[in-house]
Amino acid sequence: MCRWLVYRGDEIFMEELILQPHNALIHQSLRARLAPTVTNGDGFGVGWYGARPEPGVFRDILPAWNDPNLRNIAQQVRSRLFMAHVRASTGTATSRANCHPFAFGRWLFMHNGQIG
Repeated sequence: MCRWLVYRGDEIFMEELILQPHNALIHQSLRARLAPTVTNGDGFGVGWYGARPEPGVFRDILPAWNDPNLRNIAQQVRSRLFMAHVRASTGTATSRANCHPFAFGRWLFMHNGQIG
């Protein structure tokens, strides 16, 4: 089962929710309980709104806990609205195209399951 985080509120560094808390998304990705595997290691992504109307997005196929770029981005990016995703594949390919969030123009979104 994939795991998501969505934040909307006062501007904070993404690391305050993605990396730092005991139950942070990056820690949850190592302790899946209701899934066939115990990790969410099939990629991840973060998306955020900054000073521009279009969102920033970073996605990769590495496990979230093993990607230094995610840590660097989360430590530097402050936002009032951001999303994060750690992926546990249900049989589809491990590729950036399958990692959330997705951006379309000024919209940023995630979904659960497959869209056909």
